[in-house]
Amino acid sequence: MLKKIFFLSIITFCFACKSVDKISKYNASITTDKHAVADLKKDVDFTHTLLKDGHPGLYWYISKQKLDYKFDSLKNSIVEPLTSAEFYKKLTPVVAAIKCGHTSVKFPAIQYKKEELKDLSKKTFPINQFTYSINNDKLYVLESKSENKSIRPGTEIVAIEGINTQSILNDFYKLISSDGYNTTHNSRSLERNFAQYFKIYYQIKDSVNFQFRTVKDSIGETYITTLKKSKADTSKNQIKSKQARYPKYVGQYKDGKAQMDFRFLDEKRNYGYLKIQSFSIVGADYSRFYKQVFDSIAKVGTDHLVIDLRGNGGGSLEHSRNLFSYLTDKDFVYLQKSLTNGQYDYRKYGNKWQRFMYFINGHDDRDYVRQDKNGNLYSFMKGIYPLSANPKNFKGKLYVLIDGYTFSAASLLSANLKGINRATFIGEETGGGFNQCVAGNLPVVKLKNSKLAIRFGLYKMSPNAKSDVVGRGIFPDVEITSSLNDKITGCDREIDWILNNGNG
Repeated sequence: MLKKIFFLSIITFCFACKSVDKISKYNASITTDKHAVADLKKDVDFTHTLLKDGHPGLYWYISKQKLDYKFDSLKNSIVEPLTSAEFYKKLTPVVAAIKCGHTSVKFPAIQYKKEELKDLSKKTFPINQFTYSINNDKLYVLESKSENKSIRPGTEIVAIEGINTQSILNDFYKLISSDGYNTTHNSRSLERNFAQYFKIYYQIKDSVNFQFRTVKDSIGETYITTLKKSKADTSKNQIKSKQARYPKYVGQYKDGKAQMDFRFLDEKRNYGYLKIQSFSIVGADYSRFYKQVFDSIAKVGTDHLVIDLRGNGGGSLEHSRNLFSYLTDKDFVYLQKSLTNGQYDYRKYGNKWQRFMYFINGHDDRDYVRQDKNGNLYSFMKGIYPLSANPKNFKGKLYVLIDGYTFSAASLLSANLKGINRATFIGEETGGGFNQCVAGNLPVVKLKNSKLAIRFGLYKMSPNAKSDVVGRGIFPDVEITSSLNDKITGCDREIDWILNNGNG
């Protein structure tokens, strides 16, 4: 323990002493500096070797021959020095070709001094003043914080900085990793992350030129400038005080919305509605929330329960698994064995901090790997052996709402429910695969020269259920896709279908 405290104190001191010059030098290295051809090719080789060593599903959806060819072609295409952003545009599509939604290239964040961060917190840059919707391969404004009141929800964005949005969307789609041959995840992911991709491609600007299609079908052009946030913003408190929910605990609020929500959809309280935005809400007490939810359901005798997993990108296996225990009345196995290559070694691939923590703790991920009688390497995770159903499990009619952003642990929950024919699924195909994904432990490994980073999973995560359709997600029993007008007006056609067809 003394050794840990001593070294942690040294690390803290070193970070505190980081000079302004080093910050400026680092920022230049990821924005304006061009990296030598030989250095970039080393990063390509390192990425390829890293994935071959650590990724247990590298060739599920692409052959070794084709992937090797893509990496070789990438190296041959680098004939002049490139910035980190230029290299990102070349490397990311190759990594995305693996078709693993948990495997991606991360762009490094610019570092700021304390005063700069304080100033940035008061600004909303132009590209962040809108939330976006993609419908029929066109880009629309879904919500606007802009001071330009003529830009209303539903306005089509035709071009940004003189580049037509079709071209922008096509470029950005190449950057997105999806599970297998899924058809819904890319657009949902791009809607959420459009601003982030735009910043990588075009960097942050205080003024951005937008072209919009007006209601009269003509093209309007305007500059959106950086917006200064008002000092007084009590919207969260106002929304919080107006909402009366069962149970009282809702985890936390984001943008005025409860991230864990339970309420009744009808006056008779015959339809319960459970919304979980994520299984990885920091600091949230999921066990407490689940207990209050199912205590409320039992108390009033609710017959129908809607679980809304739309937009749930996953998170903790534990929180997903524990929710499942409330939805079955039998002992259950949640996972097949989490197979792994067993080759990932922090001493070889980890950054300085990870190698330091290996020195402190004396182990890395390989130390948890076991071998079964058939020679397969796997890591023990709770759920690969039978678990008991929660005594307060719900026995009524169950509906699950899914969409293209239902991913990872949320897809795992959906697949297990589908496997026991427990629920009626409504919406669109999940973004996460039915049969498997690569997750569990997700190291992020920095590339030495370009400063980009590779994120990927170390374990094959498979539900205790299987689909005969390879490389796809969980399909809905009732397919409903919200229109742009539905999103703008708040019309929830999935909920409407349940209330009209639930026989409650």
